[in-house]
Amino acid sequence: MKQKANNFQQMRELNLAQQAAIAASLLERMLPNYQLFSEVSQFGDPVLVRKILDLCWEWLTVPKAKINFERLAEELELATPEVNHYDMFGVYPAVDCATALDMMLNGIREQDAAEFINVAKISQATVARLIEYEAEDADITTEAELKKLVRDHPLMQYEMECLAELIELVKPMTRIGREQMQQLKAWVKEQGLTNLGMELSPETE
Repeated sequence: MKQKANNFQQMRELNLAQQAAIAASLLERMLPNYQLFSEVSQFGDPVLVRKILDLCWEWLTVPKAKINFERLAEELELATPEVNHYDMFGVYPAVDCATALDMMLNGIREQDAAEFINVAKISQATVARLIEYEAEDADITTEAELKKLVRDHPLMQYEMECLAELIELVKPMTRIGREQMQQLKAWVKEQGLTNLGMELSPETE
């Protein structure tokens, strides 16, 4: 787990805008999880969720932009599914995405860097949950075995590598303008995968 702790520590050493840019990039990788759940369950508002993330990018690139983040958080809450209303795994990544986006909004409102780091933690927790879910039938008897399985799983390794890459990408960015935003979004597209290893559809921005 050393690498994970190292990633979070490195993220803490960046400035607020850099941390927010990493959180927004990670949310780009989580967003399709919400969109897919919404499509299958006919619940939620993927257009709203996309708009909220776009407004977070706008805040980053146009710091003086007048955006009512409190109202957006209220709207987001209404579009967040209740886990116990659905008998499908997809509800969990959808809730994680909405929760991470809410933390992003809170981080912006409160200027609280810890919330941006929480976005990275939730993204990893979503991956861990999928690995555990898929391992339910495996012969795992101890907590230590499960932790090792999660840590060593290619999907978790990929998640940690993505965060490490994002940190390196953002480090030299003294400010986050349109150009930097495009660079980060292009990086997400280049990966071609969500945090759960699903292929990004061509229209995913």
